Amino acid sequence: MSSGPQVRLDQVELFHAPVLDPSSTPGLITGIPTAFSPDQLAETHRPVHRAEGAVDWGLVVALRRTAGTRITEQVQHEADQQRPLSEPDRRRMSHATIRRVVHERAEQLQAEGQAMWSTDLEEAYTRAVESAMFGYGRLQPLFEIAEAENIEIHGHDSVVVQYTDGTRRSHPPVADSDDELVEAIRFLGEQASPSRPFDDAHPTMTLALGDRFRLHAIGFGLAFRPSVTIRQHTLVDVTLPDLVAAGMLPEAVARYLHAAIQDRRSIVISGDQGAGKTTLLRALIAAIPDTERFGTIETDYELLTHLQPTRRNMIALQARIGLGERQDGRPLGEYTVADLLPEALRQNLTRIVVGEVRGVEAAAMFEAMSAGAGTMSTTHSHSASATMDRLAMRIAQGGSLQMADAYRQIAHNIGFLVHVTLIDDTWRGGTRQRFVSEIRQLTGTFEGERPTTHLCYRSLGPGDPETFFRPDPLTSQELARYAGAWPGRS
Repeated sequence: MSSGPQVRLDQVELFHAPVLDPSSTPGLITGIPTAFSPDQLAETHRPVHRAEGAVDWGLVVALRRTAGTRITEQVQHEADQQRPLSEPDRRRMSHATIRRVVHERAEQLQAEGQAMWSTDLEEAYTRAVESAMFGYGRLQPLFEIAEAENIEIHGHDSVVVQYTDGTRRSHPPVADSDDELVEAIRFLGEQASPSRPFDDAHPTMTLALGDRFRLHAIGFGLAFRPSVTIRQHTLVDVTLPDLVAAGMLPEAVARYLHAAIQDRRSIVISGDQGAGKTTLLRALIAAIPDTERFGTIETDYELLTHLQPTRRNMIALQARIGLGERQDGRPLGEYTVADLLPEALRQNLTRIVVGEVRGVEAAAMFEAMSAGAGTMSTTHSHSASATMDRLAMRIAQGGSLQMADAYRQIAHNIGFLVHVTLIDDTWRGGTRQRFVSEIRQLTGTFEGERPTTHLCYRSLGPGDPETFFRPDPLTSQELARYAGAWPGRS
């Protein structure tokens, strides 16, 4: 056994995508040999009829294991000789090894009488092996579509990409079977930090992939076929002036919301799925002064504010799924959004952003609001007015408060309800429009048990002649002192 320091390939940071350990297969195809011999060629190369220049992903898995073994051995050898490779040298060696393995395979096939690979085909296999080793494997080409907004996978052979203009286009299969698709998704979950299980006991999974994508998967009998949706965060570093330029809201309304953030008013954004809630929340967060120390709490990282270079003094918290069970029935190691809140309150934060309120997060959001001003969150709802009822129901369902008490929490802790709307006319050749359609201010008074609101803004979309903006005069006066803080377009 070698006495030098142990080095694994997953220490070679070749790409920004998740770094995988190439000494182990992703589980897509098992039993692939780590080197090629004449007797093993038939096992590693399947005679599949495919378009000229297309990549055989079964062969890619075999090439990946061969290259991975060689790279690991070379890195370990250099470490044993007390001359560990620098990061640039590791990168060059890894690239060269993958290219050499692919070229050797092409020569081996040609020696057996098969057609000579073109330079372009060798390059395609080289890129595919790098993707399988350090990226997302057969899914990698989909992640490289800059205009993709949603990647919709229903079974291994139904792959549709929804683009930013709302159109959808079909793409080639991402696996050779549904089982292979499940294994590929499970592998991504295992490599995530923290890891996410995807199996019979955990038939759904949500995880962040890098700093641009969020994946949700469901299978194991809950869906007829395994289904995966991958959303790309196309607008991460976004401001209110940017949204004004995009037509999402008028400048006067954006200035009003910007001042409300400066004054630390609590805001809940509502809307249907895909309406732009998270994008608007990111823009509101961007209005928080850089001098403030605030925190975000999410089930999965999606706001990505902590990746902004100007946000060094903030904390981003993410829930964690536990494994196994304690005597109280809770999975060991589990941390929910509610569990993270008291930890966040010990971090000297000026305000807390709760990424999305789906259920139990409602109580955590109101606890954050009662602990300090300026809390923000998003939730699914069909209107700003309906948001109050949904939030109250979610709090009451948690058992901590009755409906009347929940309504009082809403009236006393929420400053504004902002609703965003999506109009999708792509089905008839039109476009999609996302816009702020309604803003209501909580007045602190009640009509029966239900809080009353002041309708500040309403619009049916850009160009609506009946759009009106009538903020409460007293509130406008209170916010006027922040007029000079408006940044203009970034």
